[in-house]
Amino acid sequence: MTRLEQRESDAVNVLVQGARLFDPVEGLDVTADLLIQDGKIVQIGDKIAAPIGTRVLKGAGKTLLPGLVDPHVHLRVPGQEYKEDCASGSAAAAAGGYTTILSMPNTDPVIDSGATLEAALDRAKEGAVIQVGFLAAISVGRAGESLTEMRDLADRGAAGFTDDGSPIESARLMRRALQYVRPLNLPLALHEEEPSLTHGGHMHEGPVSATLGLGGWPGIAETLMVARDIRLAEQEGARIHLQHISVRTSIEEIARGRERGVRVSSEASPHHLVLTDRAVLSLDSNFKMNPPLASEDDRQALIEGLKTGVIDCIATDHAPHAIHEKEVPFEAAAFGVTGLETA
Repeated sequence: MTRLEQRESDAVNVLVQGARLFDPVEGLDVTADLLIQDGKIVQIGDKIAAPIGTRVLKGAGKTLLPGLVDPHVHLRVPGQEYKEDCASGSAAAAAGGYTTILSMPNTDPVIDSGATLEAALDRAKEGAVIQVGFLAAISVGRAGESLTEMRDLADRGAAGFTDDGSPIESARLMRRALQYVRPLNLPLALHEEEPSLTHGGHMHEGPVSATLGLGGWPGIAETLMVARDIRLAEQEGARIHLQHISVRTSIEEIARGRERGVRVSSEASPHHLVLTDRAVLSLDSNFKMNPPLASEDDRQALIEGLKTGVIDCIATDHAPHAIHEKEVPFEAAAFGVTGLETA
């Protein structure tokens, strides 16, 4: 079971009046009142009377949904709290409708040991206002050279494993990771990038990068690693989750893997679903991210993949930076964009 830490809170008593109540899993789509007592939904109906001590919220014209889950955020804990911490990040998530988030381990120090993982979970328990889980690193220090103690990390509450921000370059190490993680029944969440092809790249390779004279990042750099890792997962019978997929050819590889029965899931980020590399014409560094915004054809493929289920979920890849790391020339800016409040 995934270990999530949540602050103890007072019991909640709320009456939401006249909202659209929408839960596709339960087949619910009605306009009605909803009563919550002691933190649990106890009644749905018309013109429910508010018990004494109940907070009343006017819901007319609004939609009430189950809490959203984001499997890919960066809380910057530990070591980079000048960018974000559990309190600010979880508050941003709550403001965006999220009740559960999973944070990445590319921190300082890296979450690659049981002690570091437990310290991060304790920080979340103290400061977060929603449920927060953490993925641990696949490799020690995210250096791609040796595996972490996956069994120990799983026992201490890791929700999965990732070197997010860095690909696993070594196919041998990736295969070993798949072998070790299979009996744990936890996924490897993979940042798919062939770094020899992306070196010096600041945006998607194409007509826009040529116009701006910026180093291009070819989509094939993602797709090559997607294809490799799907084949390795197929060989080892393990489960993988592909992070922030951004181009059509990667979706095609995922679809082919699914047809063969490979246990592969994937995510797309809101910015890749609504923006293209043409946004970079502004040279606004808020549009600099990893993987980069791609073409309109890629964007349409992501939307279609989401509709057909080839892409399983939307993940913000919420990646905050300090102002001085983004308000610089485009080439010098850090990769990353926030998203929890705007998704």
